[in-house]
Amino acid sequence: MALSGDGGDEVFAGYRRYLWHGREERVRRLLPGALRSSLFRALGAVWPKLDWAPRWLRFKHTFHELALDAVAGYFENVAVVDDAQRDAIFGPNLKRDLGGYHAAQVLAGHMADSGTDEPVAQAQYADMKTWLSGRMLVKADRASMANSLEVRVPFLDCRLVEWAATLPAHLRVRGGEKKFLLKRALEPQVPRHLLYRPKQGFAVPLAAWFRNQLAEQARGLGTSPVLGDSGLLDLAAVRRLVEQHQSGLRDHAPVLWSILMFEQFLRLEGRAADAPPARVAG
Repeated sequence: MALSGDGGDEVFAGYRRYLWHGREERVRRLLPGALRSSLFRALGAVWPKLDWAPRWLRFKHTFHELALDAVAGYFENVAVVDDAQRDAIFGPNLKRDLGGYHAAQVLAGHMADSGTDEPVAQAQYADMKTWLSGRMLVKADRASMANSLEVRVPFLDCRLVEWAATLPAHLRVRGGEKKFLLKRALEPQVPRHLLYRPKQGFAVPLAAWFRNQLAEQARGLGTSPVLGDSGLLDLAAVRRLVEQHQSGLRDHAPVLWSILMFEQFLRLEGRAADAPPARVAG
């Protein structure tokens, strides 16, 4: 049995994206929609895509989000594939079958059901319904159960979650400090240098892998028979992503990883379909 900290960021607002979403919403509410959209679309169009630069210089994505409404802006923040990439790499058959569906509709429904108009609380609620339940908890459960380990998540005790949902925004995020109340409550038990150190995620060096160890596999995506036969992706667009990434011009690691995993899934599905039926002993 082990205890996990999963849920703490969603319940007490620990992700940096909550801080940025709250700030972006304040900007959105200062300007009329038409003016804001025109202004920030223009800024986003002329600002260079500086994937290699320090974060404070990478404003292009922020300008793009500010041109959108709150739901669409937050979706762009959390999505692995943005709208422009999605439009480029989705094949015509997939676009037709989607019939105009956009995954941001899921976030819009959850934010509308959140029972609040406070931006950070809306984002937290949407994350609990999607990011936490569909990704973070699934990942932890699969990894732990594969090693015969039972994991429990005390931050997701229903009474704690219900109580935290009543906290005003300034007790969740204050002055740029995320998880404000939780950290203050733990000060007597946890050394300050640990409690207030910069957030450390569990990222892996995908960008470097696709330029080195996985370079050949990445190039193979652009000519993959299983991807081509599926008719779901535009392989020419996939090749452009690979070329831009491996040249160092752009960082497409997240979307390339998603495409690679999808291709591997299709390969496994094909092998399963070709396998002879299992014989049942009589």
